[in-house]
Amino acid sequence: MFSILYAFNEINILKLGICVVFIGIIFGVHLIQPALAFGNYEKDLIYYPMDRNIADVRLKLKNTLEDTYFYSLDGVRLNAWYVKADEGKPTIIYCHGQGENISMWQSVIQEVTDKGYGIFMIEYRGHGRSEGSPRETGLYTDLESAIKYLRENKNIDQNNIILWGRSLGGAVVADVASRDTFKGVILESTFTNIRDVGIHLCATKILECKIGFWRRISTKFAKFMPITQKFDTEHKIAKITSPLLIGHSTNDEIVPVEMGKKLALLNPQAQVYISQTGSHHSSEWFIPRALEFLSTLH
Repeated sequence: MFSILYAFNEINILKLGICVVFIGIIFGVHLIQPALAFGNYEKDLIYYPMDRNIADVRLKLKNTLEDTYFYSLDGVRLNAWYVKADEGKPTIIYCHGQGENISMWQSVIQEVTDKGYGIFMIEYRGHGRSEGSPRETGLYTDLESAIKYLRENKNIDQNNIILWGRSLGGAVVADVASRDTFKGVILESTFTNIRDVGIHLCATKILECKIGFWRRISTKFAKFMPITQKFDTEHKIAKITSPLLIGHSTNDEIVPVEMGKKLALLNPQAQVYISQTGSHHSSEWFIPRALEFLSTLH
């Protein structure tokens, strides 16, 4: 009788185990499906659009600008524009924002090179004429590769390199600068993290026209959906020990100025510039202040 009861209990336990696994699979699929659905366009949302139209080099820059290619540490062929610094002047590595390419910021090249600074304006993987597809860790690798390229191919000491990033580029710069030391670091119109930007853009419906029906659905889950591309600047900025300038416009509709102010609070050593003019899509309001900061670096 005991053996019969024991066998009966074993069968029941086995059935219970199968039921638990089956229910777990069902719930797992229901939980994973939204994540997969979001993941399918997560990168398109973050890196949209990838403008590959390269504007002609301005006449004033033609004689000094070197249109070059180099390889990232993981073998991706990248494009960059380089202007050599005057004797004794540092070189700036410039990281642009999402949906942009290096040819859009020739005004920055002109302004900084007129002051004798060198500049290495890099094109991330998947942008402009660079190869590959964009991803968060890949963009970090691209910047690290640019630093290595300047050291080994242009004989520029890392202590004479300044990192300047705008918007998404600021998040890229913050990551690398939090792990190493440079002559200076500039963050222009930079966000706290990608989820905060997503929540803001959902709330303001700025992205509504780009994603349509699926955007309206994902808006409801912006705070909770799993993401793979985090660009978590707010948890890295306190680790930046290099001289730091943070700039933001109060008119910025894409990355609200509150994010810039929050980053500044997280690194009390940072210099902060809040402009009442300009916008997210321009840099003219910021360049004079950036040049002033550069002039203080010795």
